[in-house]
Amino acid sequence: MHGFYALTNKEMEKEDLIYKEKKTPFTRVNLSSQDLYSLAEKVGTPYYLIDERVMAENYYRLLNAYRGYIGSVSVAYSVKANFNPYVLGTYAKLGTKFDVTSPEELYFLLKSGGAPENVIYTSVTEGKEEYAEVLSKGVRRVVVSSQNGLNNLIEAASALNVVPTVGIRVNPEVQVKAEVKSSFKISKFGVPFNGGAPESAYKLTKQILGSDKVTFGGVHFHLGSQVETPAAYIMALEKVKNFIMRIKKELGAGLLFLDIGGGTPVNYGIKVPTPEEMASQIVDKLNDIAMINGSPYNLIIESGRYLVAESTILVSKIVNVKYYNSKKIIYLDTGYHQLLDIALLQQIYPLEVVPSDESEAAEKPLVAGRLCDSMDVFQIGPESKLEGADIGKLMVIKNVGAYSIVFNMPFHSQVKPAVVFRDSKGNYYLARKRQDLEELYDEEGGSLYAKKEAIA
Repeated sequence: MHGFYALTNKEMEKEDLIYKEKKTPFTRVNLSSQDLYSLAEKVGTPYYLIDERVMAENYYRLLNAYRGYIGSVSVAYSVKANFNPYVLGTYAKLGTKFDVTSPEELYFLLKSGGAPENVIYTSVTEGKEEYAEVLSKGVRRVVVSSQNGLNNLIEAASALNVVPTVGIRVNPEVQVKAEVKSSFKISKFGVPFNGGAPESAYKLTKQILGSDKVTFGGVHFHLGSQVETPAAYIMALEKVKNFIMRIKKELGAGLLFLDIGGGTPVNYGIKVPTPEEMASQIVDKLNDIAMINGSPYNLIIESGRYLVAESTILVSKIVNVKYYNSKKIIYLDTGYHQLLDIALLQQIYPLEVVPSDESEAAEKPLVAGRLCDSMDVFQIGPESKLEGADIGKLMVIKNVGAYSIVFNMPFHSQVKPAVVFRDSKGNYYLARKRQDLEELYDEEGGSLYAKKEAIA
């Protein structure tokens, strides 16, 4: 049985067939040229389009990748990747758990149909007032990352007369090959398994077991984003196994859950392991830990990037073309203010001109954004289709569903683009309207400037 939604063997075979037949990872969101241009006329460019079908497919694929584990499996969506209400509502309907990091994310989730009992709350700052707020809204599973954080949680829980289940975030201190790393010798995230004064998972476990205000639930770790090999998970799980052996022997404690965080990579144009390949390398280790634990724990796989990246495209318009000597330069009406990872991570997104012109000689033009910044250029991967690029045509930028909409910036006084949502039946909805310039002006203090009311 797999957590909330278990698929039958026949359904799983069907899911496997879908992915065996899938020839390319760059066409998950399929729209006709007519649809793309029609939407551009209705909501303007640039605009994002989120496809619910792809979101659901990735959820089930990640869930079923771990069906070799002997206990229950849950997938937790990391709200920080994209907190649009349509996204949260879709995963709430699927029965997904949610990795939530702030009271504000929790507000969005609950307003969008999410249930507090499906929340795994993992704060960075771990304040007493913060814990009191989320506990008062029904959250009962909290991951702590420090001695002070645990003390604050106990105080908040005691004041509200509730008993939350507590997980401990550990830093495995293993070498990770990943785009963004979270496991270091000294890290802002987590505590060491042993040692430390007083921050160690062992000492925090002992304190939790000695309190009647909280219940010990398990262990959480997160290695990073775009993890390129399962080797780091294997090393981290070996440390988890040794830790479980110790607390079982010395404290009589066991796991209710083990959260191995996120990191399942997305194919942006460079081959990466599939969820099935990642899971197949670590599932035996997960089962070993369950045997040592004495009973199967709930295995939690977190994901933000993998679940939503491939579900979303950004549709931009080509607004200018020029040649610098013999080099063709294409200018778009978007830029890194709407895809920040272009600048932060030099992320390579698949690009496609619509309509393309395959009869045109292949060339590698420079694709530039509309910002007055030399970093605002798009890296071109081998899968991009840029033939026939000309003024007025559309440029589809793929796999942009994670960490793009949430990082929108008003650089150059640019408004937030519209977000369109296509449900599993093919219906289109406006998920976020295009901001107008007057709204941006007021948001940035325009109305306050007009009033000029002193506050001191």
